Amino acid sequence: MTRDRAELQSWYRQAMLRRVDELRALLGPLEAGDATACDSARDIGQALRSSGATFGFPDLTAVATIVETSSNADVLRRVEGLINELHLLTTPDGVSPEFKAEWLTRSAGLPDGDPALEGARDLAEAWDAASRASGMDVSILAARVAERLGLEVASLGKRGRSALRLVPEALMTAGRLIPLSEDSATITVAIAEPTSLPMEMELERLTGRRPVFVVAPPGALDAVLSEILDAPATLEEPPAARPVRPAAPQADIRGRDILVVDDDPSTRLLLRKLLEKRGHRVAEAKDGLHALEVMKTSDPIGVVIADLNMPRMDGLELMWELRDAPELGHVAVIVVTGEVDEVLETQLMEEGADDYIRKPVDPRLFLARVEATIRRMEC
Repeated sequence: MTRDRAELQSWYRQAMLRRVDELRALLGPLEAGDATACDSARDIGQALRSSGATFGFPDLTAVATIVETSSNADVLRRVEGLINELHLLTTPDGVSPEFKAEWLTRSAGLPDGDPALEGARDLAEAWDAASRASGMDVSILAARVAERLGLEVASLGKRGRSALRLVPEALMTAGRLIPLSEDSATITVAIAEPTSLPMEMELERLTGRRPVFVVAPPGALDAVLSEILDAPATLEEPPAARPVRPAAPQADIRGRDILVVDDDPSTRLLLRKLLEKRGHRVAEAKDGLHALEVMKTSDPIGVVIADLNMPRMDGLELMWELRDAPELGHVAVIVVTGEVDEVLETQLMEEGADDYIRKPVDPRLFLARVEATIRRMEC
């Protein structure tokens, strides 16, 4: 990045802070259903989406797109989710951001600017602080949150195996969420942070279904997550659940041969270490041509994770070669790209990619998406 571009990004972070203030000022009118406020929120979302793409903030671009296209009924929750994302983006590097949850403060009946949540470092601490300051039990607070955001309270005792199989354990733990049920179009998920736009998008991308959030406090979710991860066989199947192919054994999922293809040695090392810690066998290649040579001499490869931009043969050309070879057509291909271009990402999927991952790589979501691809291969 040139010095001029770095200065532009610094300037844009300041502009985002002003947008945060504009969005925060709209929360009251949005809550009251003011149509003009909804239009203003969408206008801000459009401006942020365009500038986010220009100045290299892909996460901002993605969540701003959702706000830009929101309906009047759900724009409030989405705007609060965008504000949370902007807080993270505008925090100086190396500084731990203060946890922001205005939706939680307001649901607890606390005034704007109330110091009750000051110093909360994460979601669980924020829920506990709001509960203490308001004198509400966390279950009552959950009901208030659901009411304010137009959602429902989660019934954690009703869980189906079919929904759980769609979401990797790593994502459940990272997002503190529990899949409860699913059908062909939606997946119902219990979550303590119901304004999280990135989590909503990631769930839709992984499951192919539109997430429907229901609200539960962090402590209740942690208890059920512990039960699920320790003893998944005790889960009850809903009476009306459709037949589901049995999930692949854990050993099959975590023992696949994976080829990491990238011309940057440090990136290859990072991805290799992440995958090996999960029990996968990993080979490396420095470009597409090298990858084809490795695949001829190594054990059968199940998944190829390839950078898009490489010399000699890039990730797209490698995918074409694999799809044209009858003996390699079954190999799953995940493309890693630093490009912020929704059209390009759509084209990758149309050309045969099983998934794509954006740089910089988030380790937990990277593993979750790789193992979700492997689960789909097992079906």
